[in-house]
Amino acid sequence: MEEGHAFRFSRREASQRGKPELLFNVQRDAGHFVEGYLIPDGFSDAPTVFVSDDDGKIAEIQCDQLHKSVLSAGRHETGLVGFKLTEDNIPQLALRPTLCIRDSKSEILIYRRPLQSQQINMKIVRFETQLLPHVALDRRMYNLFQYALPSLERFGNETTLQAFHLDNMTSMYLSGRLQVRNYQEFLDKGFKAIALLTDPYYEMALRIAMLKRLASIKPVFLGDRDQMTLSPAIEYFGDVDIKDTSAIGKALKKAPPKVRMALLSPTTRQFACSDADQPSTRRDIAAAMDMISRFEVIGHINDTLAFASSLSDLLNVDMDVIPIVQRNQTINGMASELRTLAVAETYLEDDLILDYYIRQAMEMSSSHEL
Repeated sequence: MEEGHAFRFSRREASQRGKPELLFNVQRDAGHFVEGYLIPDGFSDAPTVFVSDDDGKIAEIQCDQLHKSVLSAGRHETGLVGFKLTEDNIPQLALRPTLCIRDSKSEILIYRRPLQSQQINMKIVRFETQLLPHVALDRRMYNLFQYALPSLERFGNETTLQAFHLDNMTSMYLSGRLQVRNYQEFLDKGFKAIALLTDPYYEMALRIAMLKRLASIKPVFLGDRDQMTLSPAIEYFGDVDIKDTSAIGKALKKAPPKVRMALLSPTTRQFACSDADQPSTRRDIAAAMDMISRFEVIGHINDTLAFASSLSDLLNVDMDVIPIVQRNQTINGMASELRTLAVAETYLEDDLILDYYIRQAMEMSSSHEL
């Protein structure tokens, strides 16, 4: 997906790019009256919102309000993208504190009312650094923030930017394996960034194991773009015996460029490069360090307890609320084997240098706090 302004390409173009592309917002919630819009993925689609609360489904409401600006800009065939919830179409609307609105087609959260229990009034973005997302943490955060949208990498650039631009929200949690450079402007607009960094060899082992598995099982956590980008590597590792360290070594040595790209220093590329398919250079290590220094909370998979403690302090919640991420022992063993392969080190050179400096900085920071 090309990065850029949310209104750069047309709706027809967006629908051909694979990832769901939506624009949405709720402009007003007056209790007995809720007004918003949903510009759908398809240029000719008739958008519909799914309305529910904690008791279950209430109704599906078709968007029937004309937005002339959307029509004149060529964003939608009819411009009928606005919706109004009233006591007529949502009985007892004003008395529904857990009201929730989603896109009927993609189930993307558009809006929900402020949480009755204590909600966290911050804007948090967690940049995921593993190919396999930390879903337990995302699930927990969903219950603490009014608006939450995890795994943003599953969606298109327009949808991701729209989530960041929900200016009426003061309680937000977003997460995803995003190129940090493309969203750094939001760190100056009220968002606090957090990340749990992973060990380079552990992440390589995890990626190889996942690529092997994805050759036979279609993933539910990968977006269309990721599946397309990773498909050469999925096919390549599908026939590799990943329990055989020498077989992995041979596969790494013979891997074609598109396969190598799935494993080359992914963390450095994520923090320093604007394009996920752009290889990193030594200069990018300093750029990644500079970007990481802007984060509110940085943790490392070698000490997830410290990460949970720091996140607990930031959010002012009990530490028991924060799930402690555990390493997978099978992947751990595989990572130990990868450390013996010189070819694996060449794949991870930039990440290994970055990881060293980050851990050194964390140790210095911890010693100063004592």
